[in-house]
Amino acid sequence: MKHFSKDERRRQLIKAAIEAFGRRGYHRTQVSDIIEEAGVARGTFYLYFEGKREIFDAIMLELFGRVREEVRTLPRDAVMKIPTQLRGNIERVTDLLLKNSLLAKILFNEAVGLDPELDKRLRNFYGQLLDLIQRGLNQGQEMGFVREGNVEVMAIALLGAFKEIFYQSLIQRKAPEKNIIVEEIYRLVISAIAKPGIMPLPTEN
Repeated sequence: MKHFSKDERRRQLIKAAIEAFGRRGYHRTQVSDIIEEAGVARGTFYLYFEGKREIFDAIMLELFGRVREEVRTLPRDAVMKIPTQLRGNIERVTDLLLKNSLLAKILFNEAVGLDPELDKRLRNFYGQLLDLIQRGLNQGQEMGFVREGNVEVMAIALLGAFKEIFYQSLIQRKAPEKNIIVEEIYRLVISAIAKPGIMPLPTEN
């Protein structure tokens, strides 16, 4: 029998939880489902997590970390590189979500209002994403690329559009190809935030 280090065991449990939550949804998943998926004893699970809410927190923390790793920032004197950098960020995050469809399902397909604790955890995750977007918009305004406007509302609108695009992609039998998703999100963002006269990059073939 393979011996797992603490980090490897924790990683195994998180992976099993992603599988369970992704297939059954948060509300229908029990700790027993995660244990079965991981192939461990119940006591082993509780050495690492107090319950499904705590392991859900760990998943959200990991997902935000992975999203954050894909978002590149620019020096404040590189305004002409913003369109290329923006498109690159969109492409990397899109690739991450498409390659991790179960994580995307957990994030975009959970009903709110059924569990106050789950709502709190999802609000915290989306709050971190909004803060990341707002910081980027603020920097863009300072650099003269982003139009005048309330960055808080702009960030909410952008995140809402992004979420819906991926939600619809998840529930469709035939989702749009990655390059189409990236192109349309990019053009949507540019048209929404850029100062007049700043045009999108040509479509990449």
